[in-house]
Amino acid sequence: MDEIKKPKNNISHSFMVSPDVCFNTQHDDEKVILVVRQYPLTQLGWIINAILLLFLLVLLNFILPFVLNLAQITVVNLFGASFIFGYVWTQFLLWYFTVGMVTSERIIDLDFKNIIYKEFTATTIEMVSDITTKVGGFFGSLFHFGDVFVKTQGFEQNIEFHKIPNPADVVKIINSLMTDNNNTVN
Repeated sequence: MDEIKKPKNNISHSFMVSPDVCFNTQHDDEKVILVVRQYPLTQLGWIINAILLLFLLVLLNFILPFVLNLAQITVVNLFGASFIFGYVWTQFLLWYFTVGMVTSERIIDLDFKNIIYKEFTATTIEMVSDITTKVGGFFGSLFHFGDVFVKTQGFEQNIEFHKIPNPADVVKIINSLMTDNNNTVN
């Protein structure tokens, strides 16, 4: 398998080659080759929302003294700050724990839809029939992020990695695993 270079400073952990991670359904001889999550730039929507909410809370503090007393203003600020913190924390956790993994045996897609609901999809390398990558839009082309769709044989669940960095490298890694796997079978 051709080696993909590890990024030197991957602070966001959105594209990790040969990471030192494990997961609870991992087989004894299974090695994690790649872990991907959405490109950090795609998270700007909720980050801007949080900044606007914080700005609104600060702006509200200039208006509230004309209507409420100090104790009521404190309660409004505590409620507003806890709401904003809860929103930011929830969105960060959903981004951080929604991951795609490529191992030596399987391709795994773990999607967190909300804090209490997750969807786990996995298929073996042998079941992969087609891999498609889509990079679209100005920012996707400029920052090299896009979608990877892994189609499987039969009625197996298809796997999708959305808005991930370097989708062409992900396809290259999966294709090399498929080639290595076909060579060991023949």
